Amino acid sequence: AEPEHMEYYHYNLDEFHNAYRRFIEMAPVRVINAEDPFMATLECDAIRLYPSQDISNITYILIDDEPYTRFTLKNLGEFEVWGFGEHIAMDASLAILAAVQTMSVAAIRANLLHFKGIKKRFDVIFKGTERVIIDDYAHHPTEIKATMESLKTYAKLKGFDRIIAIWQPHKYSRTIDNLDAFVECFEGCDELVILPVWAASEEPREIDFEERFKRYDLTMADKLHRTGDTIEALIGESVAKTYDKGLIVGFGAGDLTYQLRGTK
Repeated sequence: AEPEHMEYYHYNLDEFHNAYRRFIEMAPVRVINAEDPFMATLECDAIRLYPSQDISNITYILIDDEPYTRFTLKNLGEFEVWGFGEHIAMDASLAILAAVQTMSVAAIRANLLHFKGIKKRFDVIFKGTERVIIDDYAHHPTEIKATMESLKTYAKLKGFDRIIAIWQPHKYSRTIDNLDAFVECFEGCDELVILPVWAASEEPREIDFEERFKRYDLTMADKLHRTGDTIEALIGESVAKTYDKGLIVGFGAGDLTYQLRGTK
């Protein structure tokens, strides 16, 4: 329950949390992460997950270059779900605890195997022996940080020694409001490419990216575009480099998703 889109709540944290409360109160079944600082304060009737106690034996595997997390949930046994990370195990656990109210554990376990994630969340759009390209919708520091941890795991399993992060900041207001956290959340990448801010109808504001992100091997780019007929030609003249090896990930909620695919 992390503050986001605070302009809609007049930058009032109480107003933001009250929106959560009203939404949760509408639900006939409530399953909450009881270790979240805000969720822990709720006194409503709910099934409570304590991730640090209830989830164990987390391991990560690749199946056809796709990421999977295995974990044990309480006394319900082992589960396997698409995606990497402790947050994936936690999200799946919340869903399992809701589903087990009306379904058998065996049915839930089988259904999870058919879940292949959603578009733009660790979306593997190119697989190769020396390079993998991933599209990720993450546009908030916490999301990016979680995905970066997953990328480190993926790179290790694939034997890649480079992670190149391409970030298209989404909205000037969000970028400025969370700038300190954005500076921290890319830790672990070997190179950071920053695209122009996707304004989303906002008026441009001055942000000194080069100064704030100087700790990284940084490339500022006017745009990404194709230089050939296939997705292998990922980076155009504006970046002046071609990344033909390593793990390449695009972060953002703008048009980067199309640029990565060479369709815009």
